[in-house]
Amino acid sequence: MQKETIISYTDKVPIWRTILGLAALAVSFYGIFMLDYFSFVLLVLSIMLLRSRGTEIDLSSITYRKTFTVLGLKFGKWQQMDAPEYISVFNTSEDVTVRIITAETTNSKAIIKLNLFFENNKQITVYRTTDFKDAFDVASHIASALIIDLLDATVKNDFRWVDTATYRESGKIVHIE
Repeated sequence: MQKETIISYTDKVPIWRTILGLAALAVSFYGIFMLDYFSFVLLVLSIMLLRSRGTEIDLSSITYRKTFTVLGLKFGKWQQMDAPEYISVFNTSEDVTVRIITAETTNSKAIIKLNLFFENNKQITVYRTTDFKDAFDVASHIASALIIDLLDATVKNDFRWVDTATYRESGKIVHIE
């Protein structure tokens, strides 16, 4: 498998999670070396802090996989893509629940998702971001690589096709009627 044919997108791990995760990893390795079994709990905690999600698309074999990444190591099972039809960019919100012993709160944050649609309306989310330009850059890259259409669904109930060639050349979103 050649690396040039793989499009890979992975969520970024915040710096605070990276610092805490590496500290927990170091303490857990020390504890395991000292035969402290509680250290395995710290090891699991460090993995949870350092993990991120992502997607890889292999253009040569037309396959994809959802990835689970820890410290640059990617895990996931390759699956065949069933005739990709188009990629959609849309706004949504993501709920984040924070629990502290007896209190719980749920906050929503706005995100932009990219969904790849196949035959029979099957879909997979291939990318998530909060940056509008980043979303369209990634979507146009995937659309051009797979030779599929790009749908702008960022405005509720106003879905419009995007001219990917114009976007790739000028960076301007031009809708096709």
